[in-house]
Amino acid sequence: MRSWSFFLLSAALAAQTQTGEVTTREETPTFQSSVNLVRVPVVVRDKQGHAVGSLRKEDFQLTDRGKPQSIAQFALEGSAAQPIPVGAGNARPAAPQSEIPAQPAAAGSRLVVPTRFVAFVFDDVHLKLEDLMNARAAALKYIEQGIPPQERVALLTLSGTVSLELTDDLAKFRETLMKVMPVPPRAHFPPASFYVADQWARTEDLSSPLLAMQTAITVDCLQLQAGGGAPTQAGGALTTQAQQIAQDTLRQVANEGRSDAINSFRILNNVVRLLGSMPGDRIMIFVSPGMYLPDELQRELSESIDRATRSGVIINTLDARGVYTINPTGDVPNCRLTNPQTQEQVAKYDHDAITSQGLILGDLAYSTGGAALAQNDFLGEFNRLATPPEYVYYLGFYPKDLKTDGRYHEIKVKLTEGKGLSVQARKGYWAPSHVEDAAAAASRQIGEAVFSHDELRDLPIDIHTQFYKTTADVAKVKVTTHLDIQRLPLRKQDDRNRDDVTLVCVLFDRNGNYVEGTQQVVELRLKDENLERRRALGVTVNTDFDVKSGAYLIRVVARDAEGQQMAAANGVVEIP
Repeated sequence: MRSWSFFLLSAALAAQTQTGEVTTREETPTFQSSVNLVRVPVVVRDKQGHAVGSLRKEDFQLTDRGKPQSIAQFALEGSAAQPIPVGAGNARPAAPQSEIPAQPAAAGSRLVVPTRFVAFVFDDVHLKLEDLMNARAAALKYIEQGIPPQERVALLTLSGTVSLELTDDLAKFRETLMKVMPVPPRAHFPPASFYVADQWARTEDLSSPLLAMQTAITVDCLQLQAGGGAPTQAGGALTTQAQQIAQDTLRQVANEGRSDAINSFRILNNVVRLLGSMPGDRIMIFVSPGMYLPDELQRELSESIDRATRSGVIINTLDARGVYTINPTGDVPNCRLTNPQTQEQVAKYDHDAITSQGLILGDLAYSTGGAALAQNDFLGEFNRLATPPEYVYYLGFYPKDLKTDGRYHEIKVKLTEGKGLSVQARKGYWAPSHVEDAAAAASRQIGEAVFSHDELRDLPIDIHTQFYKTTADVAKVKVTTHLDIQRLPLRKQDDRNRDDVTLVCVLFDRNGNYVEGTQQVVELRLKDENLERRRALGVTVNTDFDVKSGAYLIRVVARDAEGQQMAAANGVVEIP
């Protein structure tokens, strides 16, 4: 399967075709991202935990760093989109040309285009064997209930060792799920948590209480190895040796932990990109005990959340530890601590580490309109998490006086009248570090529209598809797009009326995976004497694809440069 990134990298600049006052050229799209418009998913629940969908824009108040913001965009989205049959929507179903007759479809056959995509992501890097096995068993019971016709599921792990692309093959999902196992943890002497190691490694302060605690742990571990001899006086040879071992261990754990965090975060970002490219409801179920995220990755977390909110990806998290308690005794595996003060310190930092690693689960969920669950009924939780909230409000605002300084901005969303309702919303975003130019803004808007299932009607658009078989298994699909340009805001320059219209035509397979796409730019340079006739004719663009037999979703997006108006339409074609 070719990905959208493959298309971006491999599509070549095609030859230009002159048609007098209308020039069409094919080019490579380079879609960008921006946080000029900050999108804030909000879920409002009543006292019974049910999502509320009756609120209006005026019912919300939003602040950025304490400053009230004007809500520029407001939308309410519901869950459970319906399957799209052949011929539904604004596009006509593909008709076979008579050059090579196509076999007739079976009577009453209907192509169901997937409208919901669920990616199960198992944190095999941080999960313990028992927790992973319990979550895996529950996921297996959940999936055995069947995959609905309009749904596709994927399975991935944070280590990257197990993966299954979006599919409706129940047997293949079951087989892949049984391969998910925890990655064996690295052995260190004495053990040290990534949280403690990272806190110390930032400064490597030799007088730090963290190093003193790890040194005391090392002394007790060394004495246990030596047969439990008498305690060594501070400053003795054993203590000096222990301090060096403690430093080496903390450095090693910090480096390994950062590497694991970066790799894990890369996987999460890739899943967001994968789901973001799907034309329908997108849900990630992240099964994890959480992970400690170093400060340098906090910005990337925010950018990932931005990407998810722009593409409508809902991230649900399941704490696979279930309901757990923190050990208050301050134990260290394979060591016997002799100093009560050291035990107290270990218990404190264990508490801080566990609390810190769980924060990412809430941040990912609440910032994207998802839910963060930590119960022991894993099957019930999978049933709940695999379905998006009944209602999600999307508030969009353009920050006032936003500086391109790359600083963090805290967001707060409240209701004008509480009414006993609770509000779940993202907590903040990072300001951009540079100004987005017009070309990048256009590229971003087109890219976001391509991978959305919404129809846009700023400009009237109509698409028609035909196909003919070239071999028994291959067909040529022709997509004809007609755009009404009577309302285009043409710019007068010299003796011409000008505008550029970018048109993207993309093919997705029956599972919603990207197959192939083209981008063409229609340059309008219309003379005054021909203006009305040209406007009445509109613009027609043809796109050809060579595809194998199967069912495909067609997505066409158009955007003009002068008025920045958008048009988008969907179609389906089934090649027998």
